[in-house]
Amino acid sequence: MKQAALKPNERELIKLIRFFSKRAAKLMEEGELSAEHSQLTAACQNLESQLLTHASNRSAIMDKRERLLNIIEDNAQCPKCSKADMLKRTGSTTNEYGWKCNTYKCRRCNTGFTWNRPNNPWDMVEFLEMYIGQLQLAMAAEQNQEVINHTEDAVVQMKDSLSRLRPVLQTSDEEIDALQQKEKEMDKLIHQFKTYLQIEKIKLNAYPEEEETEEEEDNQ
Repeated sequence: MKQAALKPNERELIKLIRFFSKRAAKLMEEGELSAEHSQLTAACQNLESQLLTHASNRSAIMDKRERLLNIIEDNAQCPKCSKADMLKRTGSTTNEYGWKCNTYKCRRCNTGFTWNRPNNPWDMVEFLEMYIGQLQLAMAAEQNQEVINHTEDAVVQMKDSLSRLRPVLQTSDEEIDALQQKEKEMDKLIHQFKTYLQIEKIKLNAYPEEEETEEEEDNQ
């Protein structure tokens, strides 16, 4: 299974953890390091496991979020030729309601335009709520019963879609909020542990220097 993407500070700490663990284990085997450092080695391994698990959870949450963001499919048409086959998406913009909408260029007509429909489910909820309100106002003034019945059916379907969409979006928002809080906690832990390990690394690096000094004295 592909390893989840790590942030630079996570990658740097894992590299330091693996260096320390390998170096400490070697020195303990040689009797150069006290056994108490085995607890620190275990803590290092535990933290590495936490970092990898956190990175995996983060990737899963962000992948899910990305899929939600892209779930809306535009049925855009060129305002001039009313065709869709020569459209190219050029980006996105924010309309007067604060909704993010896609922008397009029609290569047939050589014209650019904004498709004034939300390109994400969060803004789509607001769009549907507003649209339902407009339909209900229109029904109040409508005389044709057949049109009223058709509109009522459409409103029921849209309300059903909203009732199923809202919990999904709420769950995603809660996951993102929890992830952001966890990110802050992990960043703080990473900073503290990295500082500590850098100090321990300096101590470990002193061992080879002492051995080399002893060898030089013996040769003299």
